[in-house]
Amino acid sequence: MKQDIIKYYDHLAQKYDQDRFSNSYGKYIHQQENKVLEKYLNPNEIDNNLDIACGTGRFLHFSHYGIDISPNMIEYSTKKFPEKNIQISDAENLPFENSFFKNITSFHLFMHLDIPQMKNILHEAHRVLQTDGYFIFDIPSQKRRKLTRYKTNHWHGGNQIDVKTILELSKNNWELINYHGIAFFPIHRIPKAIRKYCITLDNSLSNSFIKEYSSHLIFILKKIK
Repeated sequence: MKQDIIKYYDHLAQKYDQDRFSNSYGKYIHQQENKVLEKYLNPNEIDNNLDIACGTGRFLHFSHYGIDISPNMIEYSTKKFPEKNIQISDAENLPFENSFFKNITSFHLFMHLDIPQMKNILHEAHRVLQTDGYFIFDIPSQKRRKLTRYKTNHWHGGNQIDVKTILELSKNNWELINYHGIAFFPIHRIPKAIRKYCITLDNSLSNSFIKEYSSHLIFILKKIK
């Protein structure tokens, strides 16, 4: 599966920013994700932050270090951010010392993996994080997919999870600080002309008592030991 992921993102790298995040859908999602990160991370204190699966560098303004498994993605992120420490690496085998990082982020990665791989990455993130450091990541909501009867047998976006499972995976080593929803509304089905008018209400619903039914969930875990 990893070779499929590498091949897929190597092919996308050249036009990834333009195709995925220059349109109204991509800007909508990016704005929500960025808003969550701003709540927990100081963009002026990034020297010991790591972005796992950094891609072309969409969130490298929150991290000085970035890794990705796709060589082409690394090529583009390095060109965009030559001052950053960016390298090719597998998230299940991080090339860093124990307790090296203050915070770690990872977006649009776990959606492609399975639970055993998630466990491996949680273990590695825990190893390289300092105590009380945050690991912030996103994954599709299992409750939302059950509600909409979404099914896929493909690795791309095939993984989903609920809060209960995150608590089980993180027990003993992590504290779940909070979680936030992303895209409560089915944005891809809303006319482009009115998408920007939906985001305020979407943000409210994505942080309400029904937030677990958002399309994606962002989890904030804190290393406790």
